[in-house]
Amino acid sequence: MSPTGKKSFGHSFRLIFKSDIAGSWVLVVAVGTALVWANSPWGSSYGAVWGHAVQIGGSAFAELSTVQSWVNGGLMAVFFLVVGLEIGRERRTGELGDPRTAVVPVVGALGGMAGAGLVYALFNHGGPGSSGWGIPMATDIAFALGALALLGRRVPPGLRLLLLTLAVADDVGSVLVLAVCYSRRTSALALVGAVVVTMGMVVLRRWRSLPAWPILVGGLAVWVLLAAGGVEPALAGVVVGVLVPSRVAGTPGNPAEQLERRIAPISAFVILPLFALANAGITLHAGMLSPPGASAVFDGITAARVVGKLAGITVACLVVVRLGLGRLPEGVRWRHVAGGAAVAGIGFTVPLLVAERAFTTNVPLVVAAELGLLAGSALAFAVGAVILLAAGRGGATPPLGGPVPAAGDRGEPAIPW
Repeated sequence: MSPTGKKSFGHSFRLIFKSDIAGSWVLVVAVGTALVWANSPWGSSYGAVWGHAVQIGGSAFAELSTVQSWVNGGLMAVFFLVVGLEIGRERRTGELGDPRTAVVPVVGALGGMAGAGLVYALFNHGGPGSSGWGIPMATDIAFALGALALLGRRVPPGLRLLLLTLAVADDVGSVLVLAVCYSRRTSALALVGAVVVTMGMVVLRRWRSLPAWPILVGGLAVWVLLAAGGVEPALAGVVVGVLVPSRVAGTPGNPAEQLERRIAPISAFVILPLFALANAGITLHAGMLSPPGASAVFDGITAARVVGKLAGITVACLVVVRLGLGRLPEGVRWRHVAGGAAVAGIGFTVPLLVAERAFTTNVPLVVAAELGLLAGSALAFAVGAVILLAAGRGGATPPLGGPVPAAGDRGEPAIPW
């Protein structure tokens, strides 16, 4: 092979390795592997591997007691760090620098949480599964962004930014619900310590000569304090990612972008597949929905993941824009918002944690919730894909800070689908 050919192959390999599509396919393979493994003749080994006891740190880290919990609460902090770095970059140089763009996904996240919770409650009010209203609220950032990547160029770049910010806000809100309403234990002192350390990092970041390492050390302290406080510690990664300095006086380069380039491939091709492998192994069997309340839990979660998320996010975003309080990213139309809202119905990790805590003494309902999350997430992806494929990529957006143009302005209905 010629040197030119070698260079071309190496360049192509690097492009594939860095692409969202490649990471998404690896994630899909990991999910499939987990399902096959859990339902194979060797399915018992799935639970034995990921449920293997790992006791570190004593009672303060009681929630981190298995291999699976260390993947979810430990390694996933690196993924959230990448998310925080990306949000920080978009805030500095992208559309998130405009508060009117940033407010739309945040309000959309609240709308999606409310919509999912209400739809679930309609199916389970007064029944054995009524305490599970918080299960369908959270969105899995990794799977949602992977779903968009699988659709490739049919999705406008602005929609990825919208969904990324929405999913982060959604996860933060859902984890707060988990901590306040479902946590078996919380330590106020540890949580106050996490807030104090975070405020200290915010103050330090104002120092122009600050390198990245003090923020990383502070983030590790926040992770420890969140874990000790009974709150999902992986979210410390978002805090660190947003606060990593983008410039250091007298030093060339951008520390935040350099860090992102180094750890993003590790997150996409190592940590996320491990996360999927550790969490997607749901054992399927006949009679899963026979116990009292199980079918209502399944139906409620499935409907909440699809209808509740789609309606709640879309309506909330629409209200914000129509009131002139926010704007959509460039190139994103309401059809894209609806498709992204449907994709936001994909969720496993935090919902599974909520299910385990909501139905602590009722294992059949936990199983029904797992099946509902699997079915609802698959259906949410299918609905979102259909909407986004039909929507196409292009299209105008509502003007900055103003209401949606009237029907005659663009030859479209008053709500520009």
